[in-house]
Parts: sequence; structure tokens; C-alpha cells
Amino acid sequence: MIRTRRLFRAAGGYGISVVISGIVSIAVIPTVIIVAGETAWTTIAVAQAVAGFAFVIATYGWGVTGPTDVAGLRVEERGRYFFDSLLSRAWLNLVVLAVSIPLAIVIADGDPWLATLTVSSGILVALSSGWFYVGEKSPIRFLLYDTVPRLMGTAAGAGVLIVTGEVRWFAGLQLLGVIAAAVICTIDILRRHSGWTFTASPVRAVRNLHGQAAPVTMAATTSLYVNVPVVIVQIFLPSATAVYALAERMVRLSLYATRPFVQVAQGYVPADDRNVLVERARRVTGLALGMALVGGIAFAAFAPWVSGLLSGGSLELSWALAAAMGANIAALLASQLTGFACLTALGLARVLARSTIVGAIVGTALMIPFTIWFGVVGLAWGLALSEFAVLAVQLAALRTAFAHPERVRKRREPAPIEGLDTPFEP
Repeated sequence: MIRTRRLFRAAGGYGISVVISGIVSIAVIPTVIIVAGETAWTTIAVAQAVAGFAFVIATYGWGVTGPTDVAGLRVEERGRYFFDSLLSRAWLNLVVLAVSIPLAIVIADGDPWLATLTVSSGILVALSSGWFYVGEKSPIRFLLYDTVPRLMGTAAGAGVLIVTGEVRWFAGLQLLGVIAAAVICTIDILRRHSGWTFTASPVRAVRNLHGQAAPVTMAATTSLYVNVPVVIVQIFLPSATAVYALAERMVRLSLYATRPFVQVAQGYVPADDRNVLVERARRVTGLALGMALVGGIAFAAFAPWVSGLLSGGSLELSWALAAAMGANIAALLASQLTGFACLTALGLARVLARSTIVGAIVGTALMIPFTIWFGVVGLAWGLALSEFAVLAVQLAALRTAFAHPERVRKRREPAPIEGLDTPFEP
């Protein structure tokens, strides 16, 4: 119990970033819907859906396993590790942008410049390095160098949108904030960590991708059936795209509110002692299931009222859609902890890939038929069932690991993480 309370206290360090980001995000939603209109909101939502999947390719797994890897590396090894990731991500971003921009323009079927700026900012977030700060337990740097620049761009864009009514300025300034955060984080990390040598070699960039297949497969399949629903609605039920996009954005904001616990858990679960490792994973799994139950019920109960508030009364979730999205968020709340924090630390990254493949199969089989038969509520239940399939596979693997701790193989020898018992160092 005491250790669980320590986990909550440690989350507070990252909670500052989450609170500020949440406030800005919540303020931006009604600003865009009310000032720019539902058409612009739909264009942004569809472009962000395209960016959501492309981002996974652009970041290529470092956002998933990077915190655990950094926590397990000696300090003198971290500079080389970060630069290798940056080199690969830079080349991947160039390729992904070239494909994603025209795709977003075609699917969104709105303002092409708005779609271009929006999809670019969603992808280039992959060049930022918040995950590195999580791994080295530096929440202040995470806030000042990663979170604040991006939020300043978003806030400035919203302000200009209110004054001018020009939504392109909003998207452009948001993109500027993303680029600024990436540059600032890169300079800070490479300045503090030696052991790297500059190169722009695409050969080395490709070579660095070795060993990232499992987390990329996991993240890509997850992103596919998380972001594709908006595209499905746009194709089959275009009149419902705006309200579904709002529901999906509310789910993401709710998940973002729990990010500090995921970030801290990624550094908390790894341990040199196998029994301690398993016990920590067991504790985090219990916490995950409790959060899932509370979060799912709360979302279903309050989402209709909150949606009307966020949209200025122009969009409102039905109780049926709120219930479906509540089930969806319950499964997501649990699986992000059981997957990102527990399975990776237990050396079960392949289970992550397997679980998301199962979820993608279930989602692919259900979402389009359910959309045709039951409309947007059917699509939401198809997505929820796919997320529960993911969680079921992960829990089955964790149950086996907990029952047979002697079979657990740690992902890598981590650095001591007892720093969670003391305030984080900036």
C-alpha cells in the first residue's frame, strides 16, 4: 500500500505537464468548433486520424519501449542511444510526410492547406523526445522543453483563430510549436549526453531499426484500429464525423489524463530482482483494472454533458454512444498499463504485438459491419470489443507470468530506479 502511494506521488511530477496540456486541449476544442465551424473541425479530425497512424511509423517504437530502455542504460550510453533514434526518426519522418500529406488531403476532402498543416504537426511530434525524459526521470525537463513549446504554439494558434477567424493560422502555429519542442529537446539531450557522433547516413538509420519490430507492430496495429474509425465514419456516415470525432477526442483527453501513471509505471516496474519485478507488475496490473472500472463508468455518465459544453451546444453525444465509448476507454486505461509498463518490463514485448494483432483482427471484422448495421454507436462497440480482446490477451500472459515468476526473463538489466522514492531530479 505504501509503495502504491509512492507511485501516485511520483506521478505528480509528470502530472503538471498533463494538467497544463489538458487545460489547453480542452480550451482549444470549443474554440475550433465554434469559431472555425464543424467543417474545419471535421477536416482537422480526419487529418489527425491519418497522422495518428503515420506517427507510429515515424517514431518507430521508441515512444513505446524508449522509456524502459533509457531507464536500463548506463548514463554514458544514453547519448548514443538517443542520437541513433533521432537519426532513424528524422529519415522516417521525411518518407512518412511525403505519403501522408496527399492522403490526408484526399480523405479529409476539405481545405487542403489545413489538412497539410494538421497532418504535418501530428507526424512531426515523433521528433520530440518526451519519452527520453520519462526514462531518465526528468519531469521538469519534460514540462519545460517538450510540453511548454508545443502548448505555446497551440495556444497562440487558438488566440489568432479567435481574432482573425482563420483556422490555417491555428494549424500553422501549432506546427511551429511542435518543431520548436523537437529542436529544444534535441539540443538539451545531446548537450548533456556524450558518446554520440553526428552522421546523416540513411544506411545507419535503417540499421538502427533492428529489434524494433515488436513494439512497432504493436503500436501500428493499435493506431490502425484507433484512428481508422474516424475515416470509416467519414466514408460511410459523413454527417456523423464531427460528433464521433468529438467523442474520440474526449477519449484521448481522458487517456492523456492518466499518462503520468503510465510514465511512472514504466520506470517503476523494472527491477534487478526477479521477484520484485513480478510483484511490481502485479501491483500495477491491479491498479490498472481499478482505474479502468472507475474511468469507464465516469466517461459514460458525464460524456453527454461534457460534449455539449465543449462544442458550445452544437454537438452532443447520445447516451448510447457515451456508453460504448466508456467501455472503450475502460479497456484502453487498463491495457496501456498492463502493456506498456508490465509486459515490456517482463520481457513480453511479443505479447504486446500479439495482443494488438488480435485486437486489429477483431476490430477489422466488426467495425465496418457494425457501422453499416447500427451506425456510429455500432462502430464504437466494435472498437470497444477489439480493445477488450487486446486486454484479454495481455491479462492471460500476465497471469502466467505471475504464476511462474521463475520463467520471467527481464527485457534488459535496468538501472536502479529507487529514485521513485525521492523527488525527481530536474
